[in-house]
Amino acid sequence: MATTMGQIIKRLRKGRGLTQEELAQRIGVTYQAVSKWENDYGMPDISQIVPLASVFDVSTDVLFGIDRTTEFEEALKIVSAADAVKEYGKLETYLNAYNILTDGLKKYPNNLMIMNNCMSLGVALAMPENGWIYAKNRADSIISETIRQANFIIANSKNITDILRARQCLVFLYSANKKFDLATVEARNFPVRTDFTLYSNMARVNEYMGDYAREATYLCSDIDYSLQAFEDNTARLGAAYYNSGKYTDAIEVYEIFFAVMHAIFKDECPPPYHDFDSGDCYLLLAKSYLAIGKENKAMDAVEKSVLYYVNLFNKHKNDRIDLRKLMTNSPLVCKTEVPSYICRDTIKQKLLEKLKDKAIQPLCKNERFTELYKIVTGLSD
Repeated sequence: MATTMGQIIKRLRKGRGLTQEELAQRIGVTYQAVSKWENDYGMPDISQIVPLASVFDVSTDVLFGIDRTTEFEEALKIVSAADAVKEYGKLETYLNAYNILTDGLKKYPNNLMIMNNCMSLGVALAMPENGWIYAKNRADSIISETIRQANFIIANSKNITDILRARQCLVFLYSANKKFDLATVEARNFPVRTDFTLYSNMARVNEYMGDYAREATYLCSDIDYSLQAFEDNTARLGAAYYNSGKYTDAIEVYEIFFAVMHAIFKDECPPPYHDFDSGDCYLLLAKSYLAIGKENKAMDAVEKSVLYYVNLFNKHKNDRIDLRKLMTNSPLVCKTEVPSYICRDTIKQKLLEKLKDKAIQPLCKNERFTELYKIVTGLSD
């Protein structure tokens, strides 16, 4: 049976990670219209074909099923297969995913969907600060290939988000490789203001439309991303103070951050963004307290970092826990529909790795630390 235009639109939309509402807003129609197309109850007006093709970064022939539909379908299968093999905490599975994507690019060397996914994963594998996901033995080859991919995306994509993501990847890679002039050139391509975003501008559109419910949803999403950036910048700012010998300034930065997050999320803190492998402000806070000789304060921070996940492990008996479903009741941030799973055995593994972090080893003889270690090693089904 021939593939319909509605089926093609649906696959292209999902391949771009767009909801029906987001696609509708980008081309100036209602989401009901998109739904009708995808369910084959109608077709786009001829005037909407070019805008649709532009959003998906394909030729109009693709929408009519004349050309490259097979490539798109194959690319989607390749990306899906790469995602399916990844297991959090297991580097070899992420390298397997990377291999699937690079093999896909050998067959479809100019496919932007595969290339974007390969580039993003390449950066994660190539950066030493990324903890367990850093592929030290393959980093050099991955870096050179990822730089090539990023430059290709910048030159050939029509999607501003993809282009900015590619430029950000270049900032990371050039900086890590001490090519600071090139990193600076890329960094200067970014806007200064943090509200130059899709969600902020779509909120403005919906405000003038009088659709205040959707305006609120967009603004909550924008704040959600802003809070992720807030945590990342806090971790980096505190580390900058620490590396400058300004330990009390580092402590104040982290304490202010947690005060803000607790005000927003209350008992749901340290989620939504607290991470095992990077940006762990609790361990950075403990490290800063140790630098000024306040062992008990450092131990307080370590306990807060670990006990949240211990309680999570004991409370939820399902093997896979959806962290995003656990938050949030805050009116500032909407609960996302995108799941973020973590397995219970991974929680235990990562907590043990956390307690072995070099930054907090001066605490290893502390009685509270010893008791905390026993609690984590005793976690079981």
